[in-house]
Amino acid sequence: MAYAVELTEYAESFLLDNVTSERVLERIERSVEMLAEYPEAGPSYNPDYAAARPPFPCRYLPLSDTPFTLYYLTDDEAQLVTVFDIEWTAGDPRARFTFV
Repeated sequence: MAYAVELTEYAESFLLDNVTSERVLERIERSVEMLAEYPEAGPSYNPDYAAARPPFPCRYLPLSDTPFTLYYLTDDEAQLVTVFDIEWTAGDPRARFTFV
């Protein structure tokens, strides 16, 4: 059974403010749709340095042919995937999850 997928307001704002390429936007949309069928597609996110850790366990999905990575939570009981962050991979990794 497919999961519902939602983007947080923060993730939606990131898309609106930073993604201008139609090709990249379509790639992100396809990846979000794929998470509905395969919520465990991305590996668990567990970086070595504490400054890049969110305050909760999550997964990440690097988007091939784009400079972006999706960070998301899965709730198996609610069958819900929540994309809470989209990161530009050339950004400062120490600034991850500062909005949380």
